[in-house]
Order: sequence, then structure tokens, then C-alpha cells
Amino acid sequence: MRRLADWMKSIGPGRLINISLAAGIALSLVFVHAEFTRGLNSRRAEIRQDLETQAIALDGTLSAIAGRLTRLREWVRRTPQPPMDDTPYLNTFLEQVGRTGVDEVAVLDRVGPDGANPLDGPVAAALMALPNRALAQHEGLSRPEGGRWRVDLAISVALAQQLALDVRTQPGVARGYFIGASGLVAVAPWHPADSAPTLMATLLDHGPYRLLTSAANPDGHVTWTETTPPPATADTPVRPVGTVAVPVDNGSQRLGVIAFDLDPSVLTPASADAGGMVLLLGSDGGLLSATATPPTGLFRQGRPTAAGLALTMGRTAGAVERAGYLVTSRPLANAPWRLVHLAPRSTLTWSLVLRTAGSMAGFSGVLLAVVLLFNMVVRRMVRSQERSAVAEREARAATERALAELRAAHDELDFLNREKTRFFSLISHDLRGPFNVLLGMTRELADHGTRMSPADVADFAASVHQSAVAAHTLLDNLLNWSRVQMSGTPFTPSVMALGEVVAAATHDLGPTAEAKGIRILDASGDRHILADRTMVLAILRNLLANAIKFSHPNQGVQVTSRAAGDRLEIAVTDRGIGMDPDQLDQLYRREAQDSRPGTLGEVGTGLGLTLVRDLVARHGGVLAIDSQPGVGTTVSFTVPLAAAPR
Repeated sequence: MRRLADWMKSIGPGRLINISLAAGIALSLVFVHAEFTRGLNSRRAEIRQDLETQAIALDGTLSAIAGRLTRLREWVRRTPQPPMDDTPYLNTFLEQVGRTGVDEVAVLDRVGPDGANPLDGPVAAALMALPNRALAQHEGLSRPEGGRWRVDLAISVALAQQLALDVRTQPGVARGYFIGASGLVAVAPWHPADSAPTLMATLLDHGPYRLLTSAANPDGHVTWTETTPPPATADTPVRPVGTVAVPVDNGSQRLGVIAFDLDPSVLTPASADAGGMVLLLGSDGGLLSATATPPTGLFRQGRPTAAGLALTMGRTAGAVERAGYLVTSRPLANAPWRLVHLAPRSTLTWSLVLRTAGSMAGFSGVLLAVVLLFNMVVRRMVRSQERSAVAEREARAATERALAELRAAHDELDFLNREKTRFFSLISHDLRGPFNVLLGMTRELADHGTRMSPADVADFAASVHQSAVAAHTLLDNLLNWSRVQMSGTPFTPSVMALGEVVAAATHDLGPTAEAKGIRILDASGDRHILADRTMVLAILRNLLANAIKFSHPNQGVQVTSRAAGDRLEIAVTDRGIGMDPDQLDQLYRREAQDSRPGTLGEVGTGLGLTLVRDLVARHGGVLAIDSQPGVGTTVSFTVPLAAAPR
């Protein structure tokens, strides 16, 4: 005890208050958290148990309906083909099918002339048939000839009778129907107000009809689908109708599909307690039924929003927390559907908080007073420390900014110095050659022009012109390149048609290509780019000039384009002399090298590709070269892709 008292004196009253306060807060938080967690887990267990009970009951009903479909399929397989007597009402129906128009439907739905219509009973049924001229409009339907057609009609009549019996005796079935491969449709129940063309169009748009036309499900398993009917009005919520179907055959060929539309009352879950709701969702998250109207942020017109799909289909726990709902899900065993209990987390939290609020009220008041007092003392200390920390951070930030500015200035000066050295190196190396040729040629003409033949003079003039063109090209490239390096050329991108720029470049290089018999093929398409027109034109002119230079006479050069995400790859391809791997490596590493002569001895400056690389970089693009000796070269670059202006 003495040691404890000494320890308490040594730490001081201020620290003792802080320790006591922290211990009280910690104990309170532990108590509140434990009580809240226990209540939340208990509520979750109740919800899971209730959802499990509903799922078992619904699974039992769906299993019975699926079993009835399976027995119908087996009944069709085991039952011998019924005879097709020449009864007057069936003969009349066959005649009606033959004379029905393309947009009409033949219907057998009442007692015939001889009073022996088998479709008239406690649950009325009907037999509908598409006219012969309308079968070709529907995939998977074909009408057999002669006796086979009459046999199909007899099978459909027998199935209509069975469907009427199943609808009457099987709970959960709203309507049964058989869609035959021969264009026959049996429906039960049949209402006098039903429109045969509308009902036929609706059934042929159902999932079961797509099962008939699909090669899937070769083993004839029961298939569950959801069919969305058209809305009665624009404001009517559209909810899918659950449907179960199975294909039927006679052992050798598929006869059609038997299906049941499920009764919505059977699919509706039991009511949930206050503050929550139970939803029955389809395979794609669509709302089949619900005990209450779900929030509009999760479902609109019976279809899930992106937030509703992520929440109810259980994609991630994070989506559940962000949506503010407590979600409990239980998939059904006999159908690709699931029951979902949806409760706002705030409602559950509030009810649990109210349970513990009374017991924690007195303690919370005392604790609040101590916290406020302690907060006043601590704030004064914290303000002083924060002012010191802020001053230190500001001084450190100012020092770092100054150092960063010095480093940036140093890097900029170093870059400019290296570019200046490189620029003068290019001038001294490449500009001297064309002018030496010009000086030599003009001196020769000045000294011996009067004694030279006209052919020699013309040959000398052509050489002088070629050297002058080379010097002009070099000076133009040097000027453009120096402006790019020194930021003297403004970069003004705009949306333009690629074909127009390619046409301008082709026009500029046309005389050079014609002199060599080269054909330039524009296959760039009608795409649009976001680029500086002057720079792109300079890129294309240099690439086309190189392609013509290194192509053999009477060959072709092609300009193509290909979309790659949000960028457009433009390529210039020739079938010339190509480059070996060592030459390509020198180009990629920007090592200095002499310009190679063209296929007819054309000389170059060696600066064109350097200018192209820098102009492509201004557009944030990439320059790529693919070449093989003796095969040719493809040089491609990328620029931003743009939509065509309206």
C-alpha cells in the first residue's frame, strides 16, 4: 500500500486524473461495444433463421413444380403418339391455319360443331397456331408435312389437357403453356378476353422460346428464367415473372418446350418486422417480389441500380457498409434466385442504442463533465505545441522549396548547355557537306562552263539543284529542331482530320516520289487527331522522304493508322533496303552516325529522325521502328485520338 501511495504521489495529480479518465472511458467503451455487439448478433441470428424458414418453404413449392414439369416430359416420352381422328372441329382448325393471314393467329378455344372439343373443361385451354407464311419469321420453328403435322397437333391437344389439369391442381402455377417446334402453342388457362396475337407474341418473346431455339441444355434439365412483361403504363413498376421450363422430345427429335409461369403470390415472401424488408431477386438481381417498396436508390422500375446490384448480390462487404444497410442473403436450392433481407443499419443501430441509453445516462453525464474540464487544460498545451510545430514545418518547407528551385534551375541550365553543344555539332558536321558540293560544282561551271556540252551542263545543274535541296531541307530541319528545343515554337493542338494532313504531306513529296517512280498509298482512314498541324506535317514529310529515299524505283510507300486506346498509331511503311539490328540500336540510343545514301545515291542530313523524335515527344507519343534488311522499314508514332467534330 505504501508503495502504491508513493507511486501515486510521484506521478502527480494531473497524470492521475488523466489515467482515471482514460480508464473510465475505456471501460465504458468496452461495455457499450459488448452490449451493442451482442444485440446486433442476436438480431442477425433472428433474421437468418427467419430467412432460412422462408427459403425452405419456397424451395419445397418450386421443387414440386419442377417435379410436375419433369413428369410431363416423361409422360410425353412414354405415351404413344395419339391418333389424329378426322373430327370436324380439328379439320376446321386445320383449314383456319391454312387461310390465316401473316399477322393473324389461328385459335381453337371453344366447343366444336360436334360438341367434342377436349379443350373445354373446368380450366379452359386453347390451342394456337402460327400461319404457314409466318413460320419463317421465327427462328427454330418449322412445320412438318402430311401426317407428322397432324401427329404434332394431336400431341399439342393432349398436352393442353395435361396443362389445364396441372394449373388446376398444382399450387404456385399461374399459367402453363407448350411451345411446339411446329408453330403450335397450347395455353391453360385461356380467358375469353385474351388476345391470341398478343399472347402468341408474348410467349415467343419468353425465355422458354429461346430455350427451344438454343443448342444449350441438351440433357433436358429444368430451366428457371425471369420474363419481364411490358408495362401497362409509363408509371407502372415492371417486375419480372418467374418461369420454369423444360424441353420435351419423343426420343428422336425435340418437340418443343413446356413451361409454367409462377403465381406471384407464391413467390411473395412473408412480411418482415418493422424497419426491414424481404426481397426475392432473380438471377441478374431483378426484383421478382418484395414485402415493401425498396429504396429508389437501389431499385428503379424493378431493376437494380449499380448500388443495388452491388449491395444485394453481395459483391463486397465494403459496398454494404457504404450503402448503410444490413444485408442477409440466402440463395434458393431449386432455382437461381435468392431471398434477401434488407434493413437500414441506422434503424438497427438506433434500436440497440436505446437499450443501453438509460443505464449509461448518469455515468455519461459525469464522464462528460470530466472530459470537458480535461479538454480545456489540454487544449492550451496543444495550441502551444501546434504553433511551434507549424513554425518548424513552414521553415522546413521554405528550405525544401528553395533547394528544389535550385535543382530545377541547375537541370535546366545543364540541359540547355547540352542541347546547344549538340546543335552546333550538327551544324558543323552536316551543313558543311552540301555547301562544299555547291561550291565545287559552281566553280567547275565557272571555269569550264563555256567548253562543256549542254548535256554535261544539265547534269551539273541537276547535281547543284540536288545539293541545294539537301541544304534547304537541312536548314529547315535545323530551324524547326532548334525552335522545339528552345521552346520557340508554340504548341497549339487542335482537332483535325488525319487524311487531310497525310494528303498535304503526300502533295509536298509528290515530285520527289514521281521522279523515282514511287507511288504513295494513303490508307490512313477517316479518323481525327488532337495535334499541332505544323508539327504532324513535319513528321510525315520527314518519314515519307526517308521512305522514298530508301525505296527502290517503281515501288510503293504506304501510310496507315490504327487506334490503340485513346491514342492513334500512324505508320509509314516501305519495301526498301531496310536496316540491320546494329543500325536500329544506334538509332534508338541516338548515337551519332553518318546519313546513309539512298537507293539512287541520295544524300541526307541525319537530322530528320532527331526532329521527328522530338516532335512526337511534344505530343506525348512514342516513336517505334521495325526494319529488316532487304524487306523494308515501318516507322510508327502515336498522337492523341479525337472524336470527329460535329
